[in-house]
Amino acid sequence: MSQSYLIRSVEPSDAAAIHRIKTAPGVYPDTLQLPHQPLSVTEKQLNERPANIHQLAACADGEVVGSAGLIVNEGMRVRHSADLFLVVRDDWQGKGVGGALMRAVVDLADNWLGLIRIELKVIHDNARAIALYEKFGFEYEGRLRQEQLRAGKLEDVLVMGRLNWPRRAES
Repeated sequence: MSQSYLIRSVEPSDAAAIHRIKTAPGVYPDTLQLPHQPLSVTEKQLNERPANIHQLAACADGEVVGSAGLIVNEGMRVRHSADLFLVVRDDWQGKGVGGALMRAVVDLADNWLGLIRIELKVIHDNARAIALYEKFGFEYEGRLRQEQLRAGKLEDVLVMGRLNWPRRAES
């Protein structure tokens, strides 16, 4: 889909919209979110967001339809890396929201935060997400067997990473 999305920083006032995304039946099974998480948890996360978390929202028609971000590692020897997270409202999946968020997150990592490595975990059978991550340069790095409980069954999780070292070394 060729629709463009407004990408902006997430604000505490987005808590209800982010909560709706994270707890939707078509979203939470592929994340580490619980199905009946209270809104207050999301409100607290957004109100008390530490400086090392950079969270973006994708908006369409004035509504938040997805969110992604980076959790930059704070340790002295790992500050060059971050963990990526991404959620898209279930009724907006497959419409380019994830791609728009990924472009913005990768730009933030490469051109503003100076990160060399972005890493993520994705449940093994989330083919759409895996294809999106591969499109943005993420590569398979490993498999964590029976890492995540989903609907009563332990599932494997894939570890993927993206390095930006060659571009940084050229500049």
